[in-house]
Amino acid sequence: MQVMMSSQVISGILNCVCPDCGGSMGGGGKEFTCRGKCQTDWRPLWEQVLSAGFHSQSRKRSQSVN
Repeated sequence: MQVMMSSQVISGILNCVCPDCGGSMGGGGKEFTCRGKCQTDWRPLWEQVLSAGFHSQSRKRSQSVN
Protein backbone atom coordinates (compact mmCIF):
# COMPACT_ATOMS: atom_id res chain seq x y z
CA MET A 1 0.00 0.00 0.00
CA GLN A 2 1.25 3.47 -0.84
CA VAL A 3 1.71 6.06 1.87
CA MET A 4 -0.84 8.79 1.28
CA MET A 5 -1.55 12.21 2.63
CA SER A 6 -3.99 12.18 5.54
CA SER A 7 -6.42 14.47 3.71
CA GLN A 8 -6.71 12.00 0.82
CA VAL A 9 -7.42 9.12 3.19
CA ILE A 10 -9.99 11.09 5.18
CA SER A 11 -11.72 12.34 2.02
CA GLY A 12 -11.88 8.87 0.52
CA ILE A 13 -13.27 7.28 3.66
CA LEU A 14 -15.86 10.02 4.15
CA ASN A 15 -16.97 9.59 0.54
CA CYS A 16 -17.06 5.77 0.86
CA VAL A 17 -14.35 5.35 -1.79
CA CYS A 18 -11.23 3.35 -1.06
CA PRO A 19 -8.21 5.70 -1.09
CA ASP A 20 -6.03 2.91 -2.48
CA CYS A 21 -7.95 1.18 -5.28
CA GLY A 22 -11.04 3.36 -5.72
CA GLY A 23 -13.44 0.56 -4.78
CA SER A 24 -16.58 1.12 -2.75
CA MET A 25 -16.44 0.91 1.02
CA GLY A 26 -18.87 0.13 3.77
CA GLY A 27 -21.87 -1.96 4.46
CA GLY A 28 -22.99 -4.01 7.43
CA GLY A 29 -20.53 -2.93 10.12
CA LYS A 30 -17.61 -2.70 7.70
CA GLU A 31 -17.63 1.07 7.16
CA PHE A 32 -13.85 1.21 6.94
CA THR A 33 -13.30 -1.87 4.75
CA CYS A 34 -12.79 -1.74 1.00
CA ARG A 35 -15.17 -3.96 -0.96
CA GLY A 36 -13.07 -3.53 -4.10
CA LYS A 37 -9.82 -5.08 -5.30
CA CYS A 38 -7.52 -4.33 -2.33
CA GLN A 39 -9.93 -5.26 0.52
CA THR A 40 -8.00 -2.91 2.87
CA ASP A 41 -9.31 -2.25 6.37
CA TRP A 42 -8.79 1.50 6.79
CA ARG A 43 -9.96 1.71 10.44
CA PRO A 44 -6.45 1.63 12.00
CA LEU A 45 -5.24 4.44 9.75
CA TRP A 46 -8.46 6.42 10.29
CA GLU A 47 -8.02 6.18 14.07
CA GLN A 48 -4.33 7.10 13.80
CA VAL A 49 -5.07 10.20 11.71
CA LEU A 50 -7.82 11.35 14.05
CA SER A 51 -5.73 10.77 17.17
CA ALA A 52 -2.94 12.84 15.60
CA GLY A 53 -5.29 15.81 15.53
CA PHE A 54 -6.01 15.98 11.81
CA HIS A 55 -9.73 16.57 12.39
CA SER A 56 -9.25 19.45 14.82
CA GLN A 57 -6.69 21.09 12.51
CA SER A 58 -9.09 20.86 9.56
CA ARG A 59 -11.93 22.31 11.62
CA LYS A 60 -9.77 25.27 12.70
CA ARG A 61 -8.81 25.99 9.08
CA SER A 62 -12.39 25.82 7.83
CA GLN A 63 -13.62 28.10 10.62
CA SER A 64 -10.95 30.71 9.89
CA VAL A 65 -11.94 30.77 6.21
CA ASN A 66 -15.62 31.49 6.96
